[in-house]
Amino acid sequence: MTDRRLPLPGEQPVSIVSMRSMRRWRNPWYRLKPRPLVQVVLLVIAAAVLRIGLWAWQITAVPVTVVINGQPVTLRVHRSTVGGAIQAAGVRLNQAVYVEPAAETPLQPDMVITVGYLRPVIVHADGQTWIVTTHSADPRAITAEAGITLGPHDEVRVERSVRPAGSRSDIPPVPRELRVMRSRLVVVNEDGNRVSFETTQPTLGEALASAGYVLYEGDRISPPLWTPIPVEGIEVTLERAVPVIVQADGRRFETRTHQQTVGGVLGELELALNGQDYVLPSPDVVFQAGQVIRVVRVHEAVVNEDQPIPYQTTYIPDPDLELDQQQEVQPGREGTVRRQVRIRYEDGVEVSRVPAGEWVAAQPEARVVRYGTRIVIRTLETPYGDIQYWRRLHVLATSYCPLTATDKQPGDPFYGLSATGVEVQRGVVAVDPRVINLFTSLYVPGYGFGQALDIGGAVKGLRIDLGYDDASYVQWHQWVDVYLLLPIPSPDEMVWILPGSEPP
Repeated sequence: MTDRRLPLPGEQPVSIVSMRSMRRWRNPWYRLKPRPLVQVVLLVIAAAVLRIGLWAWQITAVPVTVVINGQPVTLRVHRSTVGGAIQAAGVRLNQAVYVEPAAETPLQPDMVITVGYLRPVIVHADGQTWIVTTHSADPRAITAEAGITLGPHDEVRVERSVRPAGSRSDIPPVPRELRVMRSRLVVVNEDGNRVSFETTQPTLGEALASAGYVLYEGDRISPPLWTPIPVEGIEVTLERAVPVIVQADGRRFETRTHQQTVGGVLGELELALNGQDYVLPSPDVVFQAGQVIRVVRVHEAVVNEDQPIPYQTTYIPDPDLELDQQQEVQPGREGTVRRQVRIRYEDGVEVSRVPAGEWVAAQPEARVVRYGTRIVIRTLETPYGDIQYWRRLHVLATSYCPLTATDKQPGDPFYGLSATGVEVQRGVVAVDPRVINLFTSLYVPGYGFGQALDIGGAVKGLRIDLGYDDASYVQWHQWVDVYLLLPIPSPDEMVWILPGSEPP
């Protein structure tokens, strides 16, 4: 009930809410309310306690092995008797007909417990059939219970088996029908070696395969592989084929053969040599095991190769044409030399070329050009007055002086002298005599008058070299018109056709 006491004289009134708060403060459960960090610590402690409990539970369990129909199952149990351990292994005691030790035996650590189911098993051996009631899962033990004696190489095959109802998935099925396979002797004569082994396989091929023999298509076996193996055994002759590698027609054959020579292998593979084909090594060579035989296919082809025959140019003087003018009368045409070449190919690759013949397939036709021989004298105004010239040439003009000449050094007796013996100075001009005759007078705008009195190794064609003395040297390198002055050379000294000139 609610405290409704009135305050005494001199006391302060206390509200009901304040009194409830004071009671909560005095309660220790309110003062010890856990904080988040405390909650985490409590969770860690709880987890550790749980792990310790699990660990303690595991180490206190008893380790035992339960052999169920020959299959061992290892487990740890908290049981006190053998029967409890069997039940923990998933076996119902009312179904087990064989338990060792007895179900009520106290359980000991590392104890081995054997459990079996009693069942009928059909056994076929030596043309007879037995029915054995047993709890064993070992086929050879079941056969022994039937009184059948097995040889060291005899085999007991499980033809039918079942899994007991309710048994664990890791427990294998138990046999319900067995067949005894009697071993038989196989003697193999291979390359002079005699090897024998026992087998329970029904045919020779299966027996050799189970014994690890790898057979190839080229091997010879007598009797054949499908031969049944009799009770008394069988003797086999095995002739191994020799491995060989053949490269032919862009393919690689890996085969085995009983042939001894290279030619025999080619015949067996139906690889014929045609024409100039050849084989390496040669057909009569006795090859070694694993050797590579290469068939080289050869063919030849004859091809024609044409080479041009250059045409000649025939120049005809024409007095109606002015000097340095040309007119093509007939264009030239190249001829053709045809060469026949025999090409040899080996496996598609060219290996040689041999000329087989040559002849002129087409004769060249000369080019005919008329050149002018009419000389016209013209007048040119210069700073030195009017001059008359009979030919104008557009040339590349360079300059030189004795110091720039590389063929003669100071001290040389010919230093500073031109090819005509004249001292190199202004007015001496080096020319190509095939264009301008030596001693020809000429005029070069910007240079003045000169005379062709020198030649030079670099002065070829339409080029001149303007001479200076060392003190007054001026460098030139430009295209200019040069004017050839009178007199006109005689016809036998005249350069009618300039080098490199072409008709318009």
